[in-house]
Amino acid sequence: MESNLTSSFLKIGDTVALYAEGTVCGFISTLGLVDDRCVVQPDSGDLQKPPKKFRDCLFRICPSHRYSAQTQYWNALKSSSNARDLKKLQLAADTEKRQNEEESRKQTGTIIKYGDTVAQLLHIKSNKYLTVNKRLPAFLEKNAMRVSLDNSGTEGSWFQIEPYYKLRAKGERVVVGDKVVLMPYSGGQPLHVSELELPDHPGSKEVNSHLQTSWKIVLFMSCREATNEVLKSGDIVRLFHAEQEKFLTCDNYRKKSVVFLRATGRVSATAATSSNALWEIEVVQQDPCRGGIGQWSSLFRFKHLATGQYLAAEVDNDQTFDATRQKLRGPPGTPVFALVPIPHGYDISSIFELDPTTITRNEEAVPWGSYVRLQHICTSTWVHSTNIKLDPDDDNVRFKIGCALTKEDREAFQIVHVSPDEVRDLDFANDAAQHFDMTVSKWEKVGAMNVHANDRKQVIMLLTDIVYFLACQENNGTDPFEIQILKPNRERQKLIREQNILKQLFRILRVLKPRLEQERSNVSSTNTSATRSDYHYHQYQSSAIVNSDSPMSSQQQDADVRYSTAFYQIKTICRLCYRTLKHCQQEYRKNQETIAKEFSFMQSQIGYDILAEDTITALLHNNKKLLEKHITEKEIDTFV
Repeated sequence: MESNLTSSFLKIGDTVALYAEGTVCGFISTLGLVDDRCVVQPDSGDLQKPPKKFRDCLFRICPSHRYSAQTQYWNALKSSSNARDLKKLQLAADTEKRQNEEESRKQTGTIIKYGDTVAQLLHIKSNKYLTVNKRLPAFLEKNAMRVSLDNSGTEGSWFQIEPYYKLRAKGERVVVGDKVVLMPYSGGQPLHVSELELPDHPGSKEVNSHLQTSWKIVLFMSCREATNEVLKSGDIVRLFHAEQEKFLTCDNYRKKSVVFLRATGRVSATAATSSNALWEIEVVQQDPCRGGIGQWSSLFRFKHLATGQYLAAEVDNDQTFDATRQKLRGPPGTPVFALVPIPHGYDISSIFELDPTTITRNEEAVPWGSYVRLQHICTSTWVHSTNIKLDPDDDNVRFKIGCALTKEDREAFQIVHVSPDEVRDLDFANDAAQHFDMTVSKWEKVGAMNVHANDRKQVIMLLTDIVYFLACQENNGTDPFEIQILKPNRERQKLIREQNILKQLFRILRVLKPRLEQERSNVSSTNTSATRSDYHYHQYQSSAIVNSDSPMSSQQQDADVRYSTAFYQIKTICRLCYRTLKHCQQEYRKNQETIAKEFSFMQSQIGYDILAEDTITALLHNNKKLLEKHITEKEIDTFV
């Protein structure tokens, strides 16, 4: 066990947050897994009230990795190297990666010293490295260097920690809580938070490499605590009711978030993998920014991963009879409670205690896989299952979960740990859905004719990433329309539905439909062979027209090129939406049913050259049940 003295020093392997103190105050964070920019959002939280999305602010301190072999391999991929040389370079790059991982394990626990230690900051949520790119200017401050997250890291990911005040000197050990300057090892300018806001994310200040900024090191979890097999802050779990064989779930029901026990149709109940049953563990600490290992004596909060809401309990006045509730409620007239989601964790009603089902000591850590009973601290009640359906007419899937005065031995949950890869998949899908929602809401206000160029480009990039995500491939620049999926990943297909991305795709198609209709109207009114539609769809033709000796004015030429590029991008967005829909429904009945509800709308987009026909064909091919259920006389008349 470490002494109090050494535990106050910053070490390799520690998980920290960096808090900017100066003109702009706030934690350095990201904009989710769909955007690699780094920002500080002053209004999102501070040291006393951390941001709600504190996971976005957490970094692990790693030793500096070597990149020479990987850089050679990356450069060879871009050039026309022969396959044999490429294979050798790939082997060398893989070996270098393994050596880096081994070095990280060896150096874990090493105390960091000012000016001597070279370290990297691994963003926990995205598994990417904070990186300075000396070749590119910052997005807003053009005299600064760009800072972003990089998948593998580069030599631009190397940082040295220097003291902000003169009371510390080079070679001294860094103390947790010190104010420091983060200096790129390759020289240049320190990590800096700008006063300029990102235009597409109000309230977000750009982080770049420019002027000196004071960063306070806030310890979230020490390397000693970041061990596997025991419950700790930041762990993502499922809560499986062992007796009922149902998962504790939070989802929308009749346009309202509700908590319930969810039954599954799978043969093995434990095989169910709904993303809406994932909960983040928060171990309650005196310091709100501090995490730690969960002990049997600890207090806990459960934060719903997909929505950010916290598990809590409130009085339930539902008079529906339930035998379990009646048995456990205590004396007549004693109130009973139901689990509900609440928007923030500062409410005392969000605190729970774990009661072991076996003999333990209070100071012992809670192991993964433990069976526990949940006690709600504020009401001194115990969580229990019921047979009360949320909807009496539903199909026995959603059941209310309550709290009562009496503890029942069989009302136990297993804490099922969830792998980081599965969590990262959910984070990506959830962040993508939020980005689409924000963008489409803006488009619905300004109209299809006024969609901004940056918005179009970002949506194209995100839709392309989703196609690669469904194909379980890295984005290597291949044309997304050329990707074929032979073996669909059902869990990722399910994520796209559960996180409402399917819904957002149809919102995109609807909001852009007027622009498609306008273009088709323009084409139908033109009788020349070189139709304007063709002109718009091929970018190279725009350049040819601009460079020709046409009698048109330069202003008219510029307007036509802008119109051409805008329509080409809008058409690409629609095509990517339909390609994503096609991949989502492949060999997955539930997604097919969801998409088929929009059959009439998809049918109305036939003839726009946006792959609607291709998607409809794939959806209905050898699918007799879907045909019988969703193809009505109206659709048949349209086909005829």
